[in-house]
Amino acid sequence: MTRELKIGAVTWISLIDVTREDTESLGERFPEIHPLVLEELLTSTIRPRVENYDSYLYMVLHFPQFLETENKTVTQEIDFIFLPATLITIHYESLPPVDEFWHRCEEQKMANQYGKTPIHLLYYLLLRLFALTLRELDQIQTQIDIMEERIFSGREKEILEDISILKRNVLDFRRAAKPQQLTLESLVLQGAQLCGEEIKPFLNDLIGEYLKIINLLENHKEALDALYETNNSLLASKINETMRVFTVLAFISFIPALIANIYGMNLAVPFAERPGAFWGVLGLMSVGTFLVYLILKLKKLV
Repeated sequence: MTRELKIGAVTWISLIDVTREDTESLGERFPEIHPLVLEELLTSTIRPRVENYDSYLYMVLHFPQFLETENKTVTQEIDFIFLPATLITIHYESLPPVDEFWHRCEEQKMANQYGKTPIHLLYYLLLRLFALTLRELDQIQTQIDIMEERIFSGREKEILEDISILKRNVLDFRRAAKPQQLTLESLVLQGAQLCGEEIKPFLNDLIGEYLKIINLLENHKEALDALYETNNSLLASKINETMRVFTVLAFISFIPALIANIYGMNLAVPFAERPGAFWGVLGLMSVGTFLVYLILKLKKLV
């Protein structure tokens, strides 16, 4: 799907789920766009980057999106082509933040602000996308806070799985966001060449918003690592306590088991033929068990 919007002095062309017909039409309208760039628009790109083709810039960025209903993080790609008076955006499925910004631009209330240059339009669009990422990181922070409250509830196995899922989501966020710093820094230089030095403060501000995301990701990672280690320590302590109890029980039961085995042998055992031998053996077991328990108690093992 292709849509086009005039915002001040800038034309915004948005391609969603781009087809070969879309790229051919784009190439006919803008013959300066290199055929390799048009070909690359048909498939997603693994790594972010920005390339200068003298008369235009081509940039690829990835934005992590946290799906709370599915409890996982997916990565959305947006490609940008900056021409002197045109911004072209390409993404492979509908993105609500981009659609919301499109409808806001349709109202033309902010045309003087958004429509000065393609870089201005890009700046306000990326601010929206970065703001969405920060809100999603706040959702992860809320889940981390819940984990902190639950970690001493005695449900270490369940919490271990929840923490592992959160760690995976933060890892996916970092994998999508961290490689983009060099791309944004390169955009500052390339964008200034295309639109002038006065655009640099806007692009530097984008780097500042990006660094907020990276700092939050690092905080989330450190918090989850600490929770993971604490939960593992509690789980190991509980397992050790269980093993200690079983070891003590096994040791306490050793004396009566030994006596029972001796008197169960088909041999002439002392006192076995006397009247009341059963109660005598039972008493001997009880005394032996009590003595073992008393020794363990004095050594503070039980």
